[in-house]
Amino acid sequence: MIPLLRARPVGGYKLAGFAGARGAFLGERAALAALFLPLLSFVAGCSGIPVETLTTYADAFTQARDAGDLLLDEISPIVSGRTTSSGNAKCGTSRLGYPQCFDPSVARSGNGTRINEDPAIVARRDALSVVSIYNGMLVDIAEGKNTAAFNNRVDELTTLANSVSAIGVVPSGGLSALVPPSATYARDIAQRFGQARANAAVRQSILQSKGDIQELLQALGDDTSQIYTIFLRAREIDLVNIRAERRIAELSGNTQAVGLANKKFSATSRSIAEFHESLTAYVELLEQTSTALDVLVAAAETPQVTVANLTKVAVEAEEVRRRSDEFWVAIRKVRLTAMGSR
Repeated sequence: MIPLLRARPVGGYKLAGFAGARGAFLGERAALAALFLPLLSFVAGCSGIPVETLTTYADAFTQARDAGDLLLDEISPIVSGRTTSSGNAKCGTSRLGYPQCFDPSVARSGNGTRINEDPAIVARRDALSVVSIYNGMLVDIAEGKNTAAFNNRVDELTTLANSVSAIGVVPSGGLSALVPPSATYARDIAQRFGQARANAAVRQSILQSKGDIQELLQALGDDTSQIYTIFLRAREIDLVNIRAERRIAELSGNTQAVGLANKKFSATSRSIAEFHESLTAYVELLEQTSTALDVLVAAAETPQVTVANLTKVAVEAEEVRRRSDEFWVAIRKVRLTAMGSR
C-alpha cells in the first residue's frame, strides 16, 4: 500500500488567498524554468534531448502509474472480497481490506504481488506497468541510449502485455473486462516485442507501439466509470450500516455513540464526492499522458532535435507532472476522509 501522506511537490497545488496564489504561480515558473534552462545550451545540430528534461518526463510517467495503483488500492478490497480462491472457499480479501487466509507459497515467492487480489485488479495493475515500462524505453531512445540495453525490459513488457491480453478480457469481481475480447492491442504489443527481441528491431517496435499504448490508456480511462460504481455501492452499504448503528445508539440513549455515528456518516458521504473528484483528476492525467506520447515519439523520430521539439517535450513533461500533482491532492483527501469514517 502506498503511504497515505506521501509528500508531493507543491508546484501544481491551488492555494487560497493572494499569497497562496502568488506562491503557486512562482512554483509553476520555477518548475518550468528547471525544464527550459537546459534548452538554452542546445543549438541547431544537437543530437539529443537534454537529460534533465527526459528525467522529468520519465518521473511524470512513473507518477501516472502510481496514481492508477492508488485508485486500484481503493477498490481492491471491495472487488477481491467478492471472489474466492479455488483451494479455499474462505480465502479472499474482506471488504475492510484484510486477507482472509494465509498462503505460505505466496510468501516464499517474494515477487511483491498483493495477496489474494482479484484477477481483474491484477490485469489493471499490469496494464499500468506496461505503459510505464514502454514510456521508460521511449525516453531512453530519445536520450540516445543503445537499445541493446533494453533486453530485460523487453522481456518484462512482453510478459505483462501477455498477462493483460489473457486475464484483461475476463470479467471478474464485479468488473467487466478491461480489454474487449475483440480488441487486439495488448496481444499486438506482446507479439511485436517478442519478435523485436529476435530480430534486433526493438527501437522500431517501440516507436510503432505508440498507438497500441494509447488504446490501452483509453481503456484505462473508460474503466473509471465502473470503478466509481463499485466504490459508490460499497460506500452506500456502509451508510446503511452506519444508520443502523446510529439508531441503536439513539434507542439506548448513548449520546457519545450517536455523535460518533454522525461523524462516520458525514465522512463516508464526503468520501464519495472526493473519490469522484480523484477519478476526474486521474482521467485527465491519462489523457495528458496519451497526448505527451505523440510529442515524445515525434522527437525520438526526428534525426536533428530542434529547439521547437525540445520546447514541446518540456511543456508536455511539465503538464503531465502538474496533472499528477492534482491527482495526488485529490486521492489524499479520500484517504484522510476514510480515516475519519472509521
